[in-house]
Amino acid sequence: MKFISFVLCALLFTFSFSHAAEDISKLTDQQVRELLLEKLEEPETPPEPAFNPAILAYEIQLKFTKIHTRASELLGAYHELPSLPGKWWQRITKGRDGRAFGTFVITFLLCIMAGLFASFFTRRKMDKISLRGEMETSKANKFAGRILRHLTGVLALVIVSTLCYLIFAGSDPRDRTLFFFYLSAVTIIMFVAGSSKALFEPRDESLRIPNMTDRDAGKFHNSIMVATAFGAFGFFSCASFASLGINGDVHDLLLLIVGLVTTMLLAYSVWVQTDAISHDILTGSKEPSIFREQVARFWPLITFIAIPAMFFGLLFNFFLGGLPLYGAALISVAIMILLPIGEASLSRAIAELSGSKYITLAIVARVSRIALLALVVVTLAIAWRTDFFAPKDDGLSSQVFIALLHITATIAVAYALWQVIRVFVDQKIAEEDSLYLGASGEENMEAEEIGVGMSRMRTLLPLMRRAALIILFTLVVLVALSSLGVDTGPLLAGAGVVGLAVGFGSQTLVKDVVSGFFFLLEDAFRLGEYIDVGKAKGTVEGISVRSLKLRHHRGALNTVPFGSIDVIENFSRDWAIMKLKVRVPFETDLNMVRKLLKRVGKELGEVEAIKEDFLQPFKAQGAVEVDDYGFVISTKFMSKPGKQFLIRRYAFQAMQDAFEENNIPFSRPRVRVVIDEEDQGTDKITQKAAGAAIAATSKS
Repeated sequence: MKFISFVLCALLFTFSFSHAAEDISKLTDQQVRELLLEKLEEPETPPEPAFNPAILAYEIQLKFTKIHTRASELLGAYHELPSLPGKWWQRITKGRDGRAFGTFVITFLLCIMAGLFASFFTRRKMDKISLRGEMETSKANKFAGRILRHLTGVLALVIVSTLCYLIFAGSDPRDRTLFFFYLSAVTIIMFVAGSSKALFEPRDESLRIPNMTDRDAGKFHNSIMVATAFGAFGFFSCASFASLGINGDVHDLLLLIVGLVTTMLLAYSVWVQTDAISHDILTGSKEPSIFREQVARFWPLITFIAIPAMFFGLLFNFFLGGLPLYGAALISVAIMILLPIGEASLSRAIAELSGSKYITLAIVARVSRIALLALVVVTLAIAWRTDFFAPKDDGLSSQVFIALLHITATIAVAYALWQVIRVFVDQKIAEEDSLYLGASGEENMEAEEIGVGMSRMRTLLPLMRRAALIILFTLVVLVALSSLGVDTGPLLAGAGVVGLAVGFGSQTLVKDVVSGFFFLLEDAFRLGEYIDVGKAKGTVEGISVRSLKLRHHRGALNTVPFGSIDVIENFSRDWAIMKLKVRVPFETDLNMVRKLLKRVGKELGEVEAIKEDFLQPFKAQGAVEVDDYGFVISTKFMSKPGKQFLIRRYAFQAMQDAFEENNIPFSRPRVRVVIDEEDQGTDKITQKAAGAAIAATSKS
């Protein structure tokens, strides 16, 4: 009982800050024992050692010593290299004579030949299958078709060769291992050869994906094939030695030599094509940015340096007892070579498709660039055995890494959505502009003083695009702050309060924004329409959140806040009436004039350039007034807005021709001076009368 009392006192003291006294008193003796044992069994977390440069230098020295020792051991086994073929032959022929191995070699070659024939036959059959439609001639479709046919051919090679060997070959496990090793080497070489040929097409520039010359494409393809062939047969030969029990330092040295030579061949293939790679990256854009220019300049050099750097990094890791990830290094090299080619090709495809009717493919190409980068990151993570979603600890570095991953994914999704929205809006704007120009015509545009308005969609699309950009940007910022651990709730509430304060403090700005919203909602004006807002008038050239820009017909550009507009007079909406007046002398037959103008109206209605623009025909209203010089004849017509000026030009010409044919003159202002006969010889009187006549005419 004394022990239990002691334990209870200790627990009461330990949990006095977290538990109430009445809760502890409810614990039984068994529960108290379990809590004490649990407390005693918790491992103590050792304190993190402080950073010490001396310890770090010592650890680096130990690692370099280990690398030097292991490298000396490997290089010391070079004298055993000449004996490797003999050991390999002894173990491959152990328990049988050389003729059995010769039979295996012949069987292997025959099986590979059968597989190659099946691959050739399959690809020939698939060549007859072509995609239908107008886009079947595009580079992307042809490249995809060639890759698909080649992969099918490689699959046929593997299946037929394997079946032939299983049917006709013996059951010796050594032969079977060698067969599958070297079949894998042949398969890799065939796959790389077909893919590289489909990509570079050394003999056909129209099918080539990168922007290279025939010579550069051929050299690049050949150098890659040499490195692939040597590496495939070399590594699988090393694997065959290991399967026969030839291990140790000499095997590791042979593997090192094969890897070093393969690395040198790959680096050489990049070095000799530095200019070609830079040119391909640079031509990925019609107007390359400074960033693209720098990438085109330094990417080949970075790739050339990274290839041997990765090899020696793997080598040092192997010397230190780690597992060399040769496959990850090869995948990384392939990505560094293919990534700029793929990005530049997508950029050229985007530029080519954006101006065509295949705008959906342009959107796919834009989003594919983001997908390509994401695929590269995931592929490298899998190759280097990195698990992004399962950090080993919950420390600051893991939290920062996960936050950056979320932010990057959000930016990628937002960018993809923005590209879809932007391309769609740009396409619709281009279509609306094309319809607008087609409806207006160049001849009419030259004659117009009042603009023909665009559609309501064309007016609102730029504002919708801007609003989408602001919304996406705001969402990205909020997600980024939330990923970094910032509570966005108070931030949004504070933004609302600040917005309310700004609204009260700048009522004019709020009035402008709200007025503009309702003007657009009521469709009071559109882009291209000619309006008069009282203080200014002109063609609507631009619309922002708080103002609109009016281009006066004499060229002046007026910026008018929405809040200052009381009345909008729109001259480009629905229809327009044009009235034309002409004067004829008093002695003119008005009935004849009426008939002539009626005929002129019929002729104008048959003119191809303007007949579709009439809403009501051209007609005479008769003599509407009389002045000192004759009768004033009024005519009018109703037309589409903005078309009245073009019709007026044709109407004036038609009336002039009709009046001239019927000898009906237009009345002109004139003054008749009468001089008495007895004063005809007086020069002063004549001059005075002429001067008075000139003065009267000028006043009129």
